[in-house]
Amino acid sequence: MLDFRITTFLKLCETKSYTNTAKILKMTQPSVTQHIKYLQKRYNCQLFKYEGKTLSLTPEGEYLRRMAQNMSQQSTKVLQDIRRMSERHDPLRLGCTKDLGGNIVSRVVGKMLDRDEELEVTMIVENSTMLIDMLESGQVDFALVDSVFDNGKFGKAVVATERYSGWANPRHCEELKNVTFRKMFREKLLVREEGASSRVILEDILDKRKCELDDFYAQVVCNAQDSLTTLTAENAGITFAFDVTMEDAMVSGRVARLHLTDFNEERELVFLYLKENINLERCKSFFKEFKQLWLEDAAARKGK
Repeated sequence: MLDFRITTFLKLCETKSYTNTAKILKMTQPSVTQHIKYLQKRYNCQLFKYEGKTLSLTPEGEYLRRMAQNMSQQSTKVLQDIRRMSERHDPLRLGCTKDLGGNIVSRVVGKMLDRDEELEVTMIVENSTMLIDMLESGQVDFALVDSVFDNGKFGKAVVATERYSGWANPRHCEELKNVTFRKMFREKLLVREEGASSRVILEDILDKRKCELDDFYAQVVCNAQDSLTTLTAENAGITFAFDVTMEDAMVSGRVARLHLTDFNEERELVFLYLKENINLERCKSFFKEFKQLWLEDAAARKGK
């Protein structure tokens, strides 16, 4: 749906080479040049400039790139939506974080699938920042994330409020009993990769206290929650995560919650969704049942 010359422009922005752009798009180099000249004449401005031998965008070119990328994403979404409108049983695409996808979300979705034989769900587990990108580009219908990711661009449905705590090996927890949050800066921090929900939440908490991750003595970064939990259990450092994420390890005695005198965090978990989603009614029905089962699961956990 995009003008083919805009497609050429976006590819040139990416490659910064007329030759490589021509190869990728299977065009001649003069054709690429003609497309760019057309756009520059159409918008009455220079879109590219050379700095030495390096091709770079002018301010006008950078603006057009941002707008064109947005149009490209919307164009892709329109095509996907039109195709999906003709498919009666297209699965709902649920995005959830790595922190939650392996336990409670899987349990809740499993119960929903057991109750409704016709329900079809594609479950995509990624870090939260990636999920927001996928939501914006129409690759998922909705995403279960912490409310810190609610930037006002999406519709929102609140699922639950969950406790977010510090964690350590049980023996080490006794040594750190009833101390302040700032005392944790002497510890080695076990933390998820950039963009992961538990990390973004911790960064948000630190920012409000005018602190940062670098205030910790040292950091160990891991992109797998199970591995991070094991490292915590082996006394490799402390970590911060949702209680529901650490529940199994806590019940088995592998980790324990840090009792900090000035740290009592609860976070709102929400479904974010595109307001113009053609599956919105189906999504809202999914949200309602999911929330009910989540709360039932939470009650059962508290009763153990």
